[in-house]
Amino acid sequence: MDRAVQSRTAWTAADFSGPEDWCLRLDEAALAGLASGLPSFQPMAAEIRNILRYGRGFVVIRGLPLDRMNEQQCRELYLALGKQIGKTVPQTVSGELLYSVRNEGIRIDADYGKPGVRVSKTDAYFDFHTDSPSRLAGFTPDFVALLILRTAASGGESVLLNAATVYQIIERERPDVLERLSRPFWVDRRAELPPGEDPVLPVPVFTRAPELQIRYLRLYITKGHEFKQEPLTDAEIEALDFFESVMRRPGLAVTVPAERGDVQIISNTRLLHSRKAYVDHDDPALRRHYLRMWLVDPAK
Repeated sequence: MDRAVQSRTAWTAADFSGPEDWCLRLDEAALAGLASGLPSFQPMAAEIRNILRYGRGFVVIRGLPLDRMNEQQCRELYLALGKQIGKTVPQTVSGELLYSVRNEGIRIDADYGKPGVRVSKTDAYFDFHTDSPSRLAGFTPDFVALLILRTAASGGESVLLNAATVYQIIERERPDVLERLSRPFWVDRRAELPPGEDPVLPVPVFTRAPELQIRYLRLYITKGHEFKQEPLTDAEIEALDFFESVMRRPGLAVTVPAERGDVQIISNTRLLHSRKAYVDHDDPALRRHYLRMWLVDPAK
């Protein structure tokens, strides 16, 4: 077992030797249990929850036999897997439990502020963030899962970063920055805003409740302060810029290669994730397509 799994301590890329450190392979017994609801998948589900809560905070399940199934069967099996690990929660105001992450031609600079406009619908590089920092319908998911239906022609890999690692660096080098990041910023919610709810919410980047947790998406902070007509101060911009400069330091983050049929699951309160830019296939039938699922820890 790698060092990062043995405790909740911060990790860096040097703590891992490669994908074998974070991959769990489905055997036929576990797959049969998953498909039929039998208990043979439950030991793997318990191991995954343990890793997400107390270990490295991410896992890749390998071996989902997508080529044996049609798309509807893939969706049903994926949902069954998610429900063994946590409680599924909606990702859109219409209540979708499975959300397609793929390039739909959206341009954030031109379309931002319209309902449903998210960076996940583009092919652009997506900087480090957590999902739903502004709470959709009251939920910020504990775990985020991605089923890889199809990969890009090149690029598009997930990159993961341990929030505790970043926190410890900032605490050591710039405690003044850490103090500001622990107080709320206005966070924009207009991409998916339930009727009658406030378009912005006050959200700190770091909280201790009592364990360290993180919620962050820089664009939503910038747009939230613009909407409130409370521009970020020079000191606040400096704090956010320093935070992001730490996140980009070499050797901290781990790149997670993707294969068709993989299910990536991460802790959305302990890790930040980003996505590399990608080049897609010319054939629309082959283009990159992931299915995202949000889960709440059943222990809550």
